[in-house]
Amino acid sequence: MAKVTGPLMSLDASGTVGKTAVFSKWKGRNYVRLRVIPMNRQTPDQQDARTRTGSVGRSMSIVARPVSPNLGSQFYLDSLAAAPAGQSWVSYSIRTILGSAFSTFDDDRLDFIAITTPNDGYYDDAAEAAGLADFAIAVTGVLTLIEAAEQFYHLYVFAVNQLDYVAPALGFALATANELAAFVVYLQTQVTP
Repeated sequence: MAKVTGPLMSLDASGTVGKTAVFSKWKGRNYVRLRVIPMNRQTPDQQDARTRTGSVGRSMSIVARPVSPNLGSQFYLDSLAAAPAGQSWVSYSIRTILGSAFSTFDDDRLDFIAITTPNDGYYDDAAEAAGLADFAIAVTGVLTLIEAAEQFYHLYVFAVNQLDYVAPALGFALATANELAAFVVYLQTQVTP
């Protein structure tokens, strides 16, 4: 129920009327708006989108950021230079890794799934060395998982395609343990520009 002051002259009101209108103040001015009940839909498609976006966002946490001005990992500095004006390096990186309607992410995911032994183990080891962990969200009772090694793979492909990082000699599927270890250094070792 709305609480009013001077009801006949409508001097002030706050609260909800009839589950339709909300009266309030903003910066000392009275206003009224429609009552909106926020929705947090739990559809499988929305949960899938949250899993993809969340996993890429989480993978960015391993990138060495600056501890002082002009200091960070080479990945950070290259992403910062590649990001368009007005966009942060993180949002640029995440947006590029995901692609339009998750197209880039899905294509890279299929390529990652096709990696066989022993190279898949190299990705597992590199992801662990970098400090990545599996990312999971419950989707209407089903657990959707993006493995740490896959998150690492997305970062690696992004760095090669967008930041001019050196590609693995025989391709991503045949990347060696040494090539992946060098990429961990690229992600996490503080350098000065």
